[in-house]
Amino acid sequence: MKLTEKQLDLLNRRKLVVLATSSLDGKPRAIIVEVNQVKDDKIIITDNEMETTRKNLLENKNVFILAFEEDYHYGLKISGEAEYYTEGEYFGFVKNLETNKDFSPKGAVVITVKEIVEFK
Repeated sequence: MKLTEKQLDLLNRRKLVVLATSSLDGKPRAIIVEVNQVKDDKIIITDNEMETTRKNLLENKNVFILAFEEDYHYGLKISGEAEYYTEGEYFGFVKNLETNKDFSPKGAVVITVKEIVEFK
């Protein structure tokens, strides 16, 4: 599902979003992450410090992202499927980001957007 210009603008400008995952047995987990890039229907995030979230992503690829304006007047509820990369193009991309220069990225999380609901 391709994002609109307004949706892309929010994700590229605000950067910090809530990423929710779930284990196979249904235990939820939500963390704040930085969006590294949004392109077409893909949202790319770096795994620098994930533990439980990484385990959840590897067990269950269904994710939910919540993004919103600072004053909460507009936001996005995004459902998608995540793939986790420890090599290749996506991993190389996050490894070489300026924002990751002081970290040792463990992986790249690439979320394919399946559904978006805007809220105001």
